[in-house]
Amino acid sequence: MAAAVVAALALVLPLAGDADPLSVFQPAPVRAVSVRPVDVSALRALPALDDFGTIQGAVSPGIDEPESAAVAARDAGYPLRLPAALPAALSNEAHYRVTRRSRTSFTFSRAKAAQWARQHKVALHPLPAGLDGATYTIALQPIVVVTYGAFSEEGSGHAVRTARFVAVAQGPVPTLTATGAPLRALTGWFAAQPGISKRLVAQIEALGDPAQAIPVPVRFNEQTASKIAVDGVQGLVIGDETGIGSAIVWTKAGRLYAVAGTLPQSEIVALANDLK
Repeated sequence: MAAAVVAALALVLPLAGDADPLSVFQPAPVRAVSVRPVDVSALRALPALDDFGTIQGAVSPGIDEPESAAVAARDAGYPLRLPAALPAALSNEAHYRVTRRSRTSFTFSRAKAAQWARQHKVALHPLPAGLDGATYTIALQPIVVVTYGAFSEEGSGHAVRTARFVAVAQGPVPTLTATGAPLRALTGWFAAQPGISKRLVAQIEALGDPAQAIPVPVRFNEQTASKIAVDGVQGLVIGDETGIGSAIVWTKAGRLYAVAGTLPQSEIVALANDLK
């Protein structure tokens, strides 16, 4: 159950793969939350959110693949900010993805939570006032992800395919509306249940109002994270100078931006500051 709540609070920016580009709440600064492998395993093992209420709307937005930046901007409904220049190691060929508008709501149900508790012989923490029947709705506007990259063949005996890429993501920060009880009532109740790392819960609670902060999960056993000045505001940079992978995330004027790729941190920061 808490897995779905924490996932909804987290901005996930994978450095590879086809995961959804982002899922966040209202405009706010970005802050790092330390996540260890044991935390990820524990969250994945927790029950689904719909065991405790009703989910309506799209669980994740559909994705279109326009042929050009102009078409991507038209589909998104706003002008794109893209790098003025790319490192020589990267291909200038770009791949565009635009998420579709979506609206998803979750309505908490005391009856469903009690039924789940009986089936699993679990004593749930008492509900805060107003949580039964409270509804939380997330509205996602189109988000554009532009990927620049190239593949090289390496190795001896048989080829190894190595990816070198940079992805630039941008879009209006999604908005959350709550009726019946504030979001902190929901997240606090889930956090009080057994099965979720108390260390992770403490970090999320330390961020303050979850509707006013964007937690970014960071595996500090594998990554570094620090605050940094970018694009005239404060952002969060993840990674190092190894070139294995780095990312920078920030919000500005009601929009969320991210630049990530298989480049040293200094080059990712330079690209983020070069968006036009």
